[in-house]
Amino acid sequence: MGSSIKWILALGIGVAGGWALRSLSDTPEGAGVKLLELGLQAKNRLSSWAVIERERLEDMLAEAQANIAGENGTASTAQQGQRRRGNARTARRESASSRAIKSNVASFNS
Repeated sequence: MGSSIKWILALGIGVAGGWALRSLSDTPEGAGVKLLELGLQAKNRLSSWAVIERERLEDMLAEAQANIAGENGTASTAQQGQRRRGNARTARRESASSRAIKSNVASFNS
């Protein structure tokens, strides 16, 4: 009696699975296309997830390297170069703005 229940259950699952597959499309080719579409969507989701995780890993690695450099009190030459360029830009902006202020003061005084 136990094996007959298993057969009935397997038959019911087969009918439900077939019904679901048939409801996806009208033709067998349509069912294949739908399955391929689902596979491509899953591949796209997986690849976008992998890109996000790769960026997250690169950010964590950069942060860890920055923490190590900060703990050692040394910065890489690239970071020092960036700081120098940033300081030069700031100095140029400050000198340009101070010239504009000086010219405004001079024109006001005259």
